[in-house]
Amino acid sequence: MITKVIWETLSVALLLYGLYLVYVFLWFSAFKIIDMDIQTAKLLSGTFIGIILIISSYRWFKKKKEELRLLKEAEEN
Repeated sequence: MITKVIWETLSVALLLYGLYLVYVFLWFSAFKIIDMDIQTAKLLSGTFIGIILIISSYRWFKKKKEELRLLKEAEEN
């Protein structure tokens, strides 16, 4: 059980680190390549990353809810 908790923690940490890298890449690219204002570039990048984070969280919670439901059914049988 502890390995599963450690694995989930590692996967969340990797997701957040990856999102940070994508955020930095997007705002730097928008700032330098498209020649956009830095605050606007950060705002757009943050919005995009926020959407990805919300979708990922929803999918993760949906998966965990299903796992808990199956675990509860298994305990009842």
